[in-house]
Amino acid sequence: MPSCRARPAAPDPAPDRAQFVADLWPHAEAASAATGIPAHFLVAQAALETGWGEKVLKNAQGMSSYNVFNLKAGSRWDGPTLSLPVREYAEGAPVTEHATFRMYGSYADAFADYARLLTQAPRYAAVLGQREAADFARTLHQAGFATDPGYAAKLERIITGPTLRQGAPATS
Repeated sequence: MPSCRARPAAPDPAPDRAQFVADLWPHAEAASAATGIPAHFLVAQAALETGWGEKVLKNAQGMSSYNVFNLKAGSRWDGPTLSLPVREYAEGAPVTEHATFRMYGSYADAFADYARLLTQAPRYAAVLGQREAADFARTLHQAGFATDPGYAAKLERIITGPTLRQGAPATS
């Protein structure tokens, strides 16, 4: 008689990274034109922030925020928001805090807003026009974009890694 042993649950399928890149590429190119930052750097940052699109923030009703950069909603933000607990780092140690994030109607809106943030906030002036992966990642982190002490190294690995290169259009 055959065994009736239960099979382990199949793991969740990996996100389709090539599709993620393809979906975001036109919006990254538009943001690149506005900031001077290569489109693939911006897609890499969105990949880092969202786990290649697998963890784009959603509201309580399951609606996507399209916030691929996980931009928080400060006092000047007058659009829709969502709030949830997040891990940040304080003096190098992880802490959980409650944060309010921006919601967008599309990826195009998210990239346009991110380009505005980079071009209008003085703290990001050194980030604009960066053409080297390490320099972009380092200056973005030094400007205070993320609190994770390993953020710059993680971002540089994605920018220079094979997954992004394989998914990016040949004209990049």
